[in-house]
Amino acid sequence: MIKSQRFYRYLLSYILLTVISLLIMSGVVYKQFLSTLRSEVEHSTINSLDQFRLAIDQRILEMDRMAMQISSNAQLKPFKATSHGYGPYEAIEELKQYLSTNMFISDIIIRYNGRNPEQLYAASGTYDVDLFFEDIFQFKNWDQYEFVKMSNTLNAPLMRPMDTVQYNHIVNERYATYSVPLIASSDTPYGVVMFLINESAFQKLATNVLGEYNGTLYVLDHQGTVLYEYTKGNHVSGLLNATLDTIRSHNGAWNITSLEHNKDHYTTVKHDSDRRGYSYVAVMPSDQIMHKVNQARLLFNLTAAVIFLVGVILAIALSVHNYKPLQKLIGVISNQNQAVQRSSGTSRAKDELDFISNAVVQMAKENEGLIHQLHRQAIVLRDQVLLSLITGKFKSREEWEDNLQFSSLRMDGPHFAVLLFLIDNYQTFRRDNSDSMQDHLKRSLIKILEELSEEGGRGFGVELIDGRSIVFLFNLYEGYDKDEVLHDFAMKTKQILQQYFRFTVTTGIGSIGNDITSISQSFIEASHAARYRLIKGEDQVIFYCDIEQDSARERWYPVETVEQLIRAIRQGDSKAVVEAVHKAFGQITEKKMPIDAAEFICFDIVNNSAKTLIELDIDLDEVTNEALERLFVPHLETIEELERLVTDICCNVCRFVASKKESKNVVLLHQLKDYIHDQYTNQSISLESIAKHFGISPSYATRFFKDHTGDSLMRYIDGMRMDQAKQLLTTTDLKLKDILDEVGYVDSTNFIRKFKKNEGVTPIQYRNIMNSDI
Repeated sequence: MIKSQRFYRYLLSYILLTVISLLIMSGVVYKQFLSTLRSEVEHSTINSLDQFRLAIDQRILEMDRMAMQISSNAQLKPFKATSHGYGPYEAIEELKQYLSTNMFISDIIIRYNGRNPEQLYAASGTYDVDLFFEDIFQFKNWDQYEFVKMSNTLNAPLMRPMDTVQYNHIVNERYATYSVPLIASSDTPYGVVMFLINESAFQKLATNVLGEYNGTLYVLDHQGTVLYEYTKGNHVSGLLNATLDTIRSHNGAWNITSLEHNKDHYTTVKHDSDRRGYSYVAVMPSDQIMHKVNQARLLFNLTAAVIFLVGVILAIALSVHNYKPLQKLIGVISNQNQAVQRSSGTSRAKDELDFISNAVVQMAKENEGLIHQLHRQAIVLRDQVLLSLITGKFKSREEWEDNLQFSSLRMDGPHFAVLLFLIDNYQTFRRDNSDSMQDHLKRSLIKILEELSEEGGRGFGVELIDGRSIVFLFNLYEGYDKDEVLHDFAMKTKQILQQYFRFTVTTGIGSIGNDITSISQSFIEASHAARYRLIKGEDQVIFYCDIEQDSARERWYPVETVEQLIRAIRQGDSKAVVEAVHKAFGQITEKKMPIDAAEFICFDIVNNSAKTLIELDIDLDEVTNEALERLFVPHLETIEELERLVTDICCNVCRFVASKKESKNVVLLHQLKDYIHDQYTNQSISLESIAKHFGISPSYATRFFKDHTGDSLMRYIDGMRMDQAKQLLTTTDLKLKDILDEVGYVDSTNFIRKFKKNEGVTPIQYRNIMNSDI
């Protein structure tokens, strides 16, 4: 044990486990403790700040309500308060009553706009504006001129920042002012009521926010101006700017974040108010909330050290306890298998587990090779026997039973049927999947088929040599020898493929037989049924008994449709080509022809189309050539695919033919436009004269011109005349009659009607409007 490396590995692993567990536990406990304490402080500050916000919002709401009551108080109307006699006295008494109901406000002052001389009416008395601001309340950063200007223009409540005020030239105090416009019935302010608020009123509410911690509390308006600031502890220079930068950088609603200023870390708490858009912000040093943690840290470290020592003692005990069984196992292996010990080449004195592992691996390799070889041979033998049975190499049940004992195939039912599953769109299947994925998908399909067959018997599947076909032998139990059973089996397979796979199959189903000698015939029938995918399309279930009668049908060939297709190609008529191709291939499906006849007709349609392309001596592009080569592949997927390929190729040729015709039409279009530009002012020009000039019919002339320009010939001429008439109306002094002669109009009434319809005004009105704009 002293010399063993494994023993010391055990010991070190247990010690390391103890250390890791202790570190994890310590980290989790310490982090949880710190997080809990920080969370409690943050939530306490958030709640305190929210209470401060609610208190200030409530005071502002009360002042708004008081201002509304003052505006509706008859004793405080301008004509009443400013009248001689008892009016001012009664106004002061009313203001005193309002002041007595609110301990937050120091004084209430009213100014009425447009009154001369300027008088202020307050709960403390009446004052001249100059006297009030120069002797009674002398603001450091505000004077009577700014107050009067504010009063005249104020249309919404306004809170000014806290300012130093010298009261009666003796006492210096700090006040904030909250001004509310007095709104008359016409919603036009006729004055302003100003509430004086002493700093002590704010401070009574603010002291509870920070609690036992140092920090600073700000009240900010929507522009970031500090309305009130309360600091507990030392004032930090530049903290306000850092706080404002933090607020700007955090868009949206938030309650708490952190900031760094002068290498110190601070916790910032913010609440936004719906009243006037004010923000309430508390900033505290982050490290002051950690002093409680430091008190418990020493005790925590001592406890961790004791736990570590106990863990080391337990690690030694566990190492000794776990090493003894390993030591006994080494002895057993060494005594029982000396050859394995020599071949491993590992000294058990260095690492006992390596010695055991090498011995076990060597024995496992010997057994694994044998098992793998047997498994592969069993699969190959099973597939060979199954293919031999399906292709009819076993002529009797006795011959089959002789080979059955060498395979895993077991046939318990009295009935047999063969199904052929043909992968649709096989080229796409190979392109989208690697070789290994293709094998995996095919094996998965065979496994699904074998599991589904257990409902009515037992089934076995094998892949054919073409790679796209899976043949399935269905051994049916007594009472399940019905076509409905095979149809339900094929439909369930189809549903599973639609749900879990990315490819479909066409299923050909042969007849049900009662002897193994009928299996090969059922396989031939299933293969023939699957060929009908060309007519019936992909993802179909096709029974041989349903298509057997087609072979007796009358033979037919779409002579007229093929001739129509050839004519359409030569004429470059894409629409006629699409109709002819669709009709030709549609007739093959409608006639329900035998598969060999359908394949012959399809090949002949392709051959005649290709022959026509060669006769036209057209140089096809690379894409069309590739598509043409695909037409001669012996086994196309479906009629629809063949129809699509033929249509695309023939339409490309039609566009080429049409483009040659179009090049000739461009010359005629230019000649028509040039002739019209020269003759449109001629009053005798007409559709017939133009057609006669170019030797074409009037109907063809107007149809040709409209196809290329979107306008008929006469409408195009009328537009040119109208444009020239507008030009003459705005640039000359010609009379309307002369303008009509210039542009080719004969009927002035018809011209005026068309002009007003197009421009919305008469020609003379149009001239006046355009000349007035100039």
